[in-house]
Amino acid sequence: MIDFISGLLGSIIRVIYNVVGNNYLIALLIFTFLTKLLLFPLMLKQLKSTAGIQKIAPEYNKLREKYKDNPVKLQEETTKLYAENKISPMAGCLLPIIQIPIILAMFFVVKQPLTYIAQMDQEQIASYTAEYLQKDVSELTENEIKGYEINIAKKYNLLDMNIGSKISLGDTPKDAFSKDESVKVSKWTLLVPILTLFFSILSNQVSMRKTKQTMSEDQAEMQKSMSIMMPLLSAYISFAWPIALGIYWLFGSILGIGQQLIIDKLMEDKTKNNDKKTKKNKVLFLGKGENND
Repeated sequence: MIDFISGLLGSIIRVIYNVVGNNYLIALLIFTFLTKLLLFPLMLKQLKSTAGIQKIAPEYNKLREKYKDNPVKLQEETTKLYAENKISPMAGCLLPIIQIPIILAMFFVVKQPLTYIAQMDQEQIASYTAEYLQKDVSELTENEIKGYEINIAKKYNLLDMNIGSKISLGDTPKDAFSKDESVKVSKWTLLVPILTLFFSILSNQVSMRKTKQTMSEDQAEMQKSMSIMMPLLSAYISFAWPIALGIYWLFGSILGIGQQLIIDKLMEDKTKNNDKKTKKNKVLFLGKGENND
């Protein structure tokens, strides 16, 4: 399944790559933007679901206390409570469920760009690998054929991964500290994991600023742990993998912040409109009552 998704994502990047004049960086940024755009409706549903669940939290806590010895009845009443308030708990799960295979697939796409983006057949890749390693094709292992795609793409210019004259999207930031000059990369690549860490933290702060006051103690503790672990994980991945993956993650975080601010504005405007309608209906009701008197 992941191989299929990797092939699909690689094909999309390849089309964009061709359209933008064989520029891998621009293709990757456009691909990230399109991904966020397509997932925006699911993100909106997730946030609406989360806001709805937090709104009915006091009522749910009463039910949990009332039926603490009757889990079946608690489940029935909870389902009824969700239905009455038009809340779908599963709506909050769709986005993570879809994002996980996309992220996993992107690991393979950036690590094997000849297979998934250049879409070269394996025999051709094996031929380049044998030449690169100065081996006979029959002596190559599967790991060697898969593991040297970035090196081959750079050496034989099979995919334009350059960012300026010293940095490539195939460079891995951790190699900036390598003592082997043949694999050492520019220290400028370290900006990717540093910026990824910063924007991941900022993204968490922006996404939780509206909801942290309504969280229970357990939710707040869990969110605190996640707000530490996820930025560190994203920074580590950006440090240990080719910067193509780090840039995908970094740009995705920046776009996520923008999406969150847009959604907050939409929900704020909706709340204001609902308040205005409520006040208007109240005035009309009071006016009607006075006339009847």
